[in-house]
Amino acid sequence: MKALGNRHLLRAACASGAMAAAIGFAGTATAQGLSDEQGAPVLSAAMQGNDVIIVTARRRDERLIDAPVAITAVTGEALDNYSVSTVTDLSTLVPNLVAGQAASGSSASIFLRGVGSTALSAGFDQSVSFVIDGLPMSRGREIALPQFDVQRVEVLRGPQALFFGKNTTGGLISIVSNGATDYFEAGATAGYGFEADEWFVDGYVSGPISDNVRARLAGRYSDSQGAFTNSASSTYPSPIPGLVRRSNGDRRGFSESYGLRGTLDVDFSPNLNFELKVGLSDVQDGGPTDILERICGAGRTTPQPSVPFAGFVVPASPNTDCRINGVADSSALPLEVATTDYRYARQGEMYADFASQYGVLTGNLDTDVFDVTSITSYYHFKQTDNNNVSGESYPGNFTQLAEFDQFAQELRFQSNFEGAFNVLAGVFYSDAEFTFNTDAYIFPIAPFIPGATYVSFKRDNGFDATSVSAFGELQLDISPQIELSAGARWSSEARTSFQRSLPANPNFAAFFPGGIELNDRFTDTDISPQVTLRYKPTSDLTFYAAYRQGFKTGGFNISQVLSAAALLDPVSATQAGQFESETAEGGEIGVRALLFGGSLALNATAYRYEYSNLQVQVFDPDTVSLIADNAGSLRTQGIEADFNWRIPGVSGLSLRGAAAYNDAEYTDFVGACFQGQTIGQGCNLNFDATTGAFTAQDYGGRRPPKAPEFAGRLGFTWDIPVTQSGAYFSLNGDIAHTSGYNFTDTLRPDGYQDANTRFDASIAFHSADDRWSVSLIGRNLSNELVVTSANDIPFTGGTGTGTNTGVVADMSAFVDNPREIILQGTFRF
Repeated sequence: MKALGNRHLLRAACASGAMAAAIGFAGTATAQGLSDEQGAPVLSAAMQGNDVIIVTARRRDERLIDAPVAITAVTGEALDNYSVSTVTDLSTLVPNLVAGQAASGSSASIFLRGVGSTALSAGFDQSVSFVIDGLPMSRGREIALPQFDVQRVEVLRGPQALFFGKNTTGGLISIVSNGATDYFEAGATAGYGFEADEWFVDGYVSGPISDNVRARLAGRYSDSQGAFTNSASSTYPSPIPGLVRRSNGDRRGFSESYGLRGTLDVDFSPNLNFELKVGLSDVQDGGPTDILERICGAGRTTPQPSVPFAGFVVPASPNTDCRINGVADSSALPLEVATTDYRYARQGEMYADFASQYGVLTGNLDTDVFDVTSITSYYHFKQTDNNNVSGESYPGNFTQLAEFDQFAQELRFQSNFEGAFNVLAGVFYSDAEFTFNTDAYIFPIAPFIPGATYVSFKRDNGFDATSVSAFGELQLDISPQIELSAGARWSSEARTSFQRSLPANPNFAAFFPGGIELNDRFTDTDISPQVTLRYKPTSDLTFYAAYRQGFKTGGFNISQVLSAAALLDPVSATQAGQFESETAEGGEIGVRALLFGGSLALNATAYRYEYSNLQVQVFDPDTVSLIADNAGSLRTQGIEADFNWRIPGVSGLSLRGAAAYNDAEYTDFVGACFQGQTIGQGCNLNFDATTGAFTAQDYGGRRPPKAPEFAGRLGFTWDIPVTQSGAYFSLNGDIAHTSGYNFTDTLRPDGYQDANTRFDASIAFHSADDRWSVSLIGRNLSNELVVTSANDIPFTGGTGTGTNTGVVADMSAFVDNPREIILQGTFRF
């Protein structure tokens, strides 16, 4: 694990010392199981029934039926049923969650209810963020982290301002790993995926070290050859005479990863406890562009040639096509290009190397007056990668270094007053440093100076960010059945960003000169209130209504290209890179019920939220620039419902289902045209007299990207005894349907994912005591190749924008996981 910097060590020591002196630390309740009066561990929610699903959406342990929050809770058992080990695998289990990898910027595309952040920008925080074991994460690259030994996942929809670290606008994914136990347990799972030729193993051991000390160690390792086909030639001529490109191999989507997590849980007294969780992970694969497929623009059936400038034409490879079929061409850079001052290019192969480390020290002091919780965390990741978005014929190539350090401290006080009135209050602080360096090789011309780099332009970018907030909530029991909660979070954000251009290929010094430096300072404050009214006429029925606001800081676009114009006018270039803070406001009403003696659980939520200054970004393939903007207003409204029914009279059989209808619409947004969009296609606003073309289109009244109108899932579990000793088969089956959606940031009419239906199923044979099991699992058995996002391929069109004769570019599309058949065995001690 990378050592903490001096500054972070000092902060961690000061915070830990102050808290230890004042109250000490404790294991967070969110990571602990419940116990009965004899101290035995409570069984999982799935084994006990619907009424004991425990969630922590309001930073307290409460039954799902009691939580007045729009939430989908997925138990660890449900994840194990389908061998879910990544966030992208999780997306099929949660209606209206569209998540996938991406190449540049945040390297992730995560949308919930049609709200999310484009993957293009490394400067944006994510509108849908992560919290893992109390650690706030908002960069998006967390989508690559391997998930294992998970107790549950809580997907919270809509603005989340009050309970989880930093503010967020679109939603939050909270992942809680299993905690240390006061009894010994251990287990291991090994499996093989036939389609991707993947071997994996994970395991855990947990138990007491002494009467007041418990520990847990868990880990996972996997090695996959990839489920996609690489059609590239073993060698292919580079546009630069005499140089050749090499195939990256026969398969695409390969990956090798491991993760390790340790937990130490210490009781210092009956009311004082420490929990320390530390983890590390490493993922090495072919990078996000290893799963790209080409979509030819405007319905063309043959790929466009690449034309970077007049007279220089590079024909498209004959080994690529215009279909999403699991086949695409992926080649390495010529060795001469990769090894001549091309940072992070290695030997030219396409790759990504992601490593992360974290530590979370959580403390809890229980008193008669206040429960005090402290969460001190440190998070670091480093990723380098080499990417190509144009296939083997043309180098739409870029490398990246993304490195992030974050220290965070949260302190919460929850009162235990007798009577109707209680209060929650706390403070949060985080300090982060982000480095994002990029080299790009997009013009395949050899330098006129021997030995100089082939790289077209180089940039060093990054920011320092500080977040301070204070939050509080008043809770009033108006009657035994009615609870009123009202609170707010005050946030203060400061971000100092920079961009610097470095010398590159001397042929392009006039276009991309070195020596440019842009610096930006962004500050903002916000107050995000929320009010919730909950009515419980019985213990098994809850009605609630809530009003909420959310906030996400603005900043500076550190992903924009620095051209000669930035050297001549750095002030304008800096202003062009600025974007405003994003806010959300609205409300929801919901009902939760347990019926028929608890055998049927029903939940329904209706919501409406307005988003102002939604942060958006588009890619211009003609100028190879990234443009940051704010959408004026986006409205999202809809209805979500789910059920879980244990069928009376049929032992071991349960049905489940979930459905989400989402009506999302831009209500006020004039933004960039898609490149090649003609006047007749709607690029008819903001006429530029210099170029004689229009530059903007009206998005008002249109559905935003990655916002399917309907998504639903229906499934069953049936445990069937087969021997007198009690051994049994467990059958699982689920069908998930998602309506069509546009997957491009500029709503290109040819960037549309059709409605799709995916099937998952598993069959497992368990011993009577569940000590061992053997499972056969099928994910996406219908083999739907679903596009989660796409960007224009440079120089394959994107010309004539805002005129009558525009030509759209081809697109590189990121494709979700294909079919996988997994055989796995589990043994528990």
